[in-house]
Amino acid sequence: MPIERILSESDFKQVIARNAKAPFAYRNASLVMAASYWLLTPYELTELRLEDVMDKSGEFYSVWTLPNYVAQNGDTREIRTSNHIAIIMRRYIQWWVDNDFYSSGKSSYLGRDPKAPFILNDNFEVYGLSRRDKNSSAIVPITMNKKLVSLLETAGYKGLTASIFRDSGIKIMWDNGAKYNDLKDMTGIKTKSTLDAKIRPHEYELEFVLNNVFKDIK
Repeated sequence: MPIERILSESDFKQVIARNAKAPFAYRNASLVMAASYWLLTPYELTELRLEDVMDKSGEFYSVWTLPNYVAQNGDTREIRTSNHIAIIMRRYIQWWVDNDFYSSGKSSYLGRDPKAPFILNDNFEVYGLSRRDKNSSAIVPITMNKKLVSLLETAGYKGLTASIFRDSGIKIMWDNGAKYNDLKDMTGIKTKSTLDAKIRPHEYELEFVLNNVFKDIK
């Protein structure tokens, strides 16, 4: 099935702008970029720690490794942070400093606890993981999914799921020249069909196309 909608860079700008009210404006902007630029899944966003993305001096890594305990499929992968994205992330961590969140009493990591969750919830705590149901062993990021959907709805995008952040980010990078194998490495997506569905989301099965073209010719 094709993806119903892909958000553009201007759409993401609107999501950030519409969710820029205090006190969570910086958190929301960083969450949007972590999902759509770092291409992290909701599970990975939940598990990510401060030390994964920032060094002891308080600078964000330009190249860093998503640890296997964070990666949804358990495989490490290399992620990059360009300067313009690091600026957004720095503003977010400065908000931590200004409000004394997760203070460590040490000078490293700008005085923050390196083990702290990178994305804080509305109670300034980690987003929780939940069992899919009481009889299941599957752990799912229900609260993170809900937060991502709420950001979309606040910006006027109804009926979309949390996965649209990552799917759209993949498509934007493909359209801007990212190589196929680079996207596989960045996302951890292993199957060709899954990645193809994201970089060419509006392609349909041939049978569907053939059944719907020239229908008005009599």
